[in-house]
Amino acid sequence: MRTSRPRPTSAWTRIGAALIFFSFASSLGIAQRYSFREYVEGLGNLNINSLGQDPDGYLWVGTQNGLYRYDGSHFQRYGADEGIPDRIIDAIYTGTDGTLWVGTTIGTYIKRRDGKFAEVHVPVPMNEFSHPTGTTFASNKPDQVVTVRSSNGLLLRKKSTDEWIAEPMNLQGGYIWSVLYGPDGSLWYGCDKDLCRLRDGKTTKLRAALGLPETEWKTLMIASDGNIWMRSEFHIVEMVPDGSRFQLRDLPGPAISEAYPDLAEDAQGRVLTPRGSSLALWEKDHWRMVTERNGITPFELQDLFVDREGSVWMGVVGHGLVRWVGEDRWEAYTAQDGLVDNLVWTSRRDHQGRLWIGTESGLNWISQGETTPKLWKQSGIQISRAGALEVTADGAIWLGSTAGSITRIDQRTLRGTQWTLPAVYSVLADGPNRLWIATTAGLFLVDPAGRDFHPQLVTDAAFPTNALRIPSFCMDPSGALWIASDQGMFVKDTSGWHRIDTGQSGVRPDQITADSKGNLWVAGPSQDLMRIRVSGYRITETEHIGRPPLLSQEVVSLAVDHRGWLWIGEDAGVTVYDGNRWRSFTQDDGLIWNDTDSSALNEDIDGSIWIGTSGGLSHLIEPKDALAGSSPPPVFSQVSLGNIPFADGSSVTWNSSPLVISMALLSFKNTQDIGIRYRLIGEQGSGWEDTHETTVRFRHLSPGPYRFEVVAVNAAGSPVSPVASLSFTLVPLWWQSRFTQVFLILFALTALAYAWRRRVGQLMKQKRALEEAVKGRTVDLEREKTELVRTREQMRHFAEHDGLTGLWNHRIMVERLQTEVDRSQRDGSPLAIILVDLDYFKRVNDTRGHMAGDISLKEVGAIFQRAVRSYDWVGRYGGEEFLLVLPGSDLEAACARAEQLRETLESTVVGEGDRKFSVTASFGVVAGYPTNHEAMIQVADAALYRAKGNGRNCVVSTEISSEGVSLTAAH
Repeated sequence: MRTSRPRPTSAWTRIGAALIFFSFASSLGIAQRYSFREYVEGLGNLNINSLGQDPDGYLWVGTQNGLYRYDGSHFQRYGADEGIPDRIIDAIYTGTDGTLWVGTTIGTYIKRRDGKFAEVHVPVPMNEFSHPTGTTFASNKPDQVVTVRSSNGLLLRKKSTDEWIAEPMNLQGGYIWSVLYGPDGSLWYGCDKDLCRLRDGKTTKLRAALGLPETEWKTLMIASDGNIWMRSEFHIVEMVPDGSRFQLRDLPGPAISEAYPDLAEDAQGRVLTPRGSSLALWEKDHWRMVTERNGITPFELQDLFVDREGSVWMGVVGHGLVRWVGEDRWEAYTAQDGLVDNLVWTSRRDHQGRLWIGTESGLNWISQGETTPKLWKQSGIQISRAGALEVTADGAIWLGSTAGSITRIDQRTLRGTQWTLPAVYSVLADGPNRLWIATTAGLFLVDPAGRDFHPQLVTDAAFPTNALRIPSFCMDPSGALWIASDQGMFVKDTSGWHRIDTGQSGVRPDQITADSKGNLWVAGPSQDLMRIRVSGYRITETEHIGRPPLLSQEVVSLAVDHRGWLWIGEDAGVTVYDGNRWRSFTQDDGLIWNDTDSSALNEDIDGSIWIGTSGGLSHLIEPKDALAGSSPPPVFSQVSLGNIPFADGSSVTWNSSPLVISMALLSFKNTQDIGIRYRLIGEQGSGWEDTHETTVRFRHLSPGPYRFEVVAVNAAGSPVSPVASLSFTLVPLWWQSRFTQVFLILFALTALAYAWRRRVGQLMKQKRALEEAVKGRTVDLEREKTELVRTREQMRHFAEHDGLTGLWNHRIMVERLQTEVDRSQRDGSPLAIILVDLDYFKRVNDTRGHMAGDISLKEVGAIFQRAVRSYDWVGRYGGEEFLLVLPGSDLEAACARAEQLRETLESTVVGEGDRKFSVTASFGVVAGYPTNHEAMIQVADAALYRAKGNGRNCVVSTEISSEGVSLTAAH
């Protein structure tokens, strides 16, 4: 939180000081690499002065030229339209009542309940008001806040909602640097080069009494243990809550003036403070430095902030915002930290506590308690593509290389012996006397406790060939060895080797591991991740796992840790399954690189997980903590009915506009696979729906009470946050009330009845007047009319209908189809037709006579007539062919109707007695959006002939779009 620039120093002075500090910090800084994410897109100014978070969880960013709000996905600028000027934002503070305060170079502002800002007028001239560099706001009551300006302080009192008044405070000192309320209610503040305490109306200066350094205390902070921390440009002090004693906590190395002496406390209770471009962490009794060697920005840190989820944010001078991703839960090693190559294949810790790291270009090791990788090499031994590591009971380190070798390294002398083998995929110790080696050309065995370490090829009658390609193997809790090979799966148990019958499961794995529940987990380039169970050397149960919950179908490694958790390495990150829920990790969480490597998952002796990637070696230090906790519930950023915004519990007058609900997922970590699940409960509610969109719309809602519920979910569909809810009522208009509607209905019925009775009376009079005049003529006309109608109907019927079946004839069906094609083009609705041809109809005529053929045609026509909808068209297209026109039907519905008709015909018996016979038919279905009825019939005819060619008594369908035929399927 800054308002004034640091005191100017010469360029050479600053460069020299920086070089002195860097040389010292390098000796203190650890060599591990951490992940830091930069945020610059959307920020109009990259000089970050201050950071804060409101009760909803939004992150607020104060820059040299304006205020921004971050919702986890983008930055929104707040300016004059929102009530705050585009000026330097000196300070951001959230009071005990949840009010967001913003200090600028020209005034102090609060965020109102409507989301806009309002200025709090101060009783000092504007040109005399400025917030100093430091802690400039403090509060210990919900209705009052203290803020300081360069020469004095102000007491801000809450007069009413969104209204505060400012009163001068008589604080001692010519310049007030900072302010803080202590645990006992005392007001502490930096006054000139002293520390002052205001308690019970009395001010005490403490520097001389306590022996504090004479300096300007610019930042004050209460730690979680109640102690008060203070920082100036040169000194850091930790003081007990009552102010009776203190400890000097200066940073190690030469005294260097810190331009931005900020303080913060992380979720682990460690005090954080910047030193130039480095970050210092107080580790109970010493400072630990995180420097550029660890991956932090090389630019000067200006502001620190720890959000409600524990993420550490850093404002960087001229370079935007940085977040420490996976703070102290993740670390990494790369080539910059001493690895021989960034492409890491495997890792393993030996009995001496050394961590061995196999890379594409060689082998590294790190001694226990150290952080700098060393290169292992020996004259005469070539190490490359170090893809597999194992430690045997005697402590020896075994290294398998896909370049074609196995190397044994003595744990005491670190001398190695190498044997040539086919490319080695994996190495597995099975007790003190067996070391299994999986290669591209067979399984090899070594006795680590024997005198001869030369690998021996394993042969067995269960193997179709001894030169199996074995990319992966594992051992289950019972001690059985499972092998995934190019010739299938094999297992060695107490009775020997056995081949696994995979049946129709489709299991062809490259990766295999076993959990404690009797499950095998397998994956490969030609199959999904699968959970399988084997009984009697046969796969009896399978379960496919896809996306979600996985990040990718490309699974490159599998492992089960001592907790029984399944770890899955993918080309897009790492996924873990704890038996109840799935969780994925990517670079957004702290993984050094998303592309993980084969055999790259390794559990350390402390339960932490090492992950080899194409960008270095990542270390998840506390897996249990990484899976614990939940995201905060979604926040409703804006709710409106049309252009009418409203809040929870509101009543809104109904209108025909859609209801729009915009939300924000205010979790700034673990965001790569988070979506929402929502529902609307009420008069026109909905079931639960999942989406990754944060704005949902509901159209044509009826008046009444509603409740909207939403929860954050991960990629597997599991809830990861509490449910957030929003209740509201859509108030009906006067004419929508039930009483008004009933009244209007009764009134309309009464008026209708009156008008009807009046009109009936008039008609009755006219009827009686004309009845006698037309009575005689009516009889004649009725007789003539009846004859004429009968004749006309017979003619029309014969002209439009088939004489045998009574269905529409060919001409009418073509006309109807043309009409329906035109309608489909106008309305944009789908249209389907079914062209049916009776199978072997000539055989029926030839063997049973034409009368039997006529009977079958009539029966088929009757079946079709009964099966169609009232607005469908069915007719005899010619000979034994029938045509059905189905308006509004898509391909799926038309195929279902055709299949239903086919099954009905297949089960229908025609004729009686010993002359009974069955009839089948072939169906050609066309659906979609046709442009020409003749072309549509041609496509249907082609589909029908394909059905004939497929053996008859079947359905062949074709889908057409505006561009033509797009899909053909046979049923």
